[in-house]
Amino acid sequence: MPKYKKRKLRKRSKVFLVILTCVVLSVASIVLSLYVSNRNNKHKVEEVINYEDYFHDKVITMSGKKLYKVVDDKITEWGNIKKNMSLELLSDDYLKDGYFKIKDTSYYIDYKDIEEDKGEEENKEEKDTFYLNYVPYNESIKTKDKTTLYSDLDTKLEVATINDSYTLPITIKEENVYGVVIDDELYYVKKDSGEVVENKNTDLGHTESFAALVYHFVYDANNQDEKNRCLKANSTICISDTQFKSHLQYLKDNGYYTATMRDVEMFLDKKVQLPYKTVVITIDDGYFTSASIKALEEYNMHATLFLIGIAGEPENYESPSIEIHSHTYNLHNGGVCPGGQGSPLKCMDKEKLLEDLKKSREQLNGSTVFCYPFFEYNDYAIEVLKEAGFTMAFAGGRKRITLESNKMALPRYGIVSDTYVEDIARFVKVG
Repeated sequence: MPKYKKRKLRKRSKVFLVILTCVVLSVASIVLSLYVSNRNNKHKVEEVINYEDYFHDKVITMSGKKLYKVVDDKITEWGNIKKNMSLELLSDDYLKDGYFKIKDTSYYIDYKDIEEDKGEEENKEEKDTFYLNYVPYNESIKTKDKTTLYSDLDTKLEVATINDSYTLPITIKEENVYGVVIDDELYYVKKDSGEVVENKNTDLGHTESFAALVYHFVYDANNQDEKNRCLKANSTICISDTQFKSHLQYLKDNGYYTATMRDVEMFLDKKVQLPYKTVVITIDDGYFTSASIKALEEYNMHATLFLIGIAGEPENYESPSIEIHSHTYNLHNGGVCPGGQGSPLKCMDKEKLLEDLKKSREQLNGSTVFCYPFFEYNDYAIEVLKEAGFTMAFAGGRKRITLESNKMALPRYGIVSDTYVEDIARFVKVG
């Protein structure tokens, strides 16, 4: 064979080998890729999620926040719920795809949208559950096909929206919303989201009137020096903590609820119903108050301190049993205006009054509740108070507070040294 033909044949053989090698490598790569893919797919198919690992009795919602319901044997999106919402789950009811049922409802939530609520109460602020003291109305709001719950009066913070109608007992009547209590939590529902229907929500009675009691100086009966100073300051309004405790004991034994200023104002605005046995305890001035505060804490009762600003800083009186409101900053001075004990509020220059009242409100974080010095007021005093931003004020009068009472001149029963348990019983008696 000629040499050039041999060289040509060898050249073709090399090209063929290169092509064959490329083909083999390509096929091997494809086979390997398919093998790896099959192994991965096989692994995925065999992977089983153990949903029990994600279940907890108490959980908090995360970013998903969707609610589901079983409709025609299918899990169907049925609403939404806000982030960081605490829920209780049913341990014996969850679907195979990881949807856990929310306790006392017909709704489910995806396991991916929750995490365990570890109940770290020490890191949580104590919740104000004032609404649990109110008597529900025997009226309910029946929502339309969709129910939206809010956590604020302005309905800016949506808690949940559910594609179902509910009949919800009304506890609070605000201008544009109703307050409803569900599982001891307060939510708001827009008034135009449904219609009000009569409903037997409670058998509890509610009051149409109640007494407000006013104390002044309370001394420690075991402290002779304090007793002497108290009696010297004003023997008529000075009583021992033993006497004060006997009053509290009567109220406790007879099941009286000691209302807050918010309770009183909402009652007068016809927004809530207060318990049948309700009483208001107030303390004026801010002198000789330590013994009374200790007694209130001991009996777990509530009172309002009307503080003269110059008597002391609010921090000096801090207690879970006390709220503090205005008794002027430095206008508890007699002989300034004609008549009675001469309270300055009846005639002093308006600008001077407003300056003092502004200072008092600032000291008390914007309080809008007031108590007249010496129980004295007139139309001028009420006008100035309103201009200063106050919405409710207390005086004397020895009568019960009713729905017809003037919010700017609420009556109170004065408690003095010869006021005994029998008198307290008479003041607070219902009916």
